[in-house]
Amino acid sequence: MKKRAQKKTPRSPRVKSRSKGTKVGEDLLNHVIALTGIPAKSIQRELKTILDRKGIDVRHLTLDQLRGVVASYLREIMGSVLDRYNPQRRSDPTH
Repeated sequence: MKKRAQKKTPRSPRVKSRSKGTKVGEDLLNHVIALTGIPAKSIQRELKTILDRKGIDVRHLTLDQLRGVVASYLREIMGSVLDRYNPQRRSDPTH
């Protein structure tokens, strides 16, 4: 009997871990920044501002924390877009 070649399943990119004193969080953040396609300096500044506001050390950033930070970033961006195109929204206390 011939052996059938197994199909390899595609793997998602992994962040390489480093030795003690790691910067895995920074690697994770930089990887996500690169994947966005947004100019790196711009989004990095915004995400780091949100990290600081939430009291999260980027060196110990977890994937769940990063999800929350990116969600906050998207809410802020969408809020500013809505404000720009709907000026009444800014003066409406329900928003």
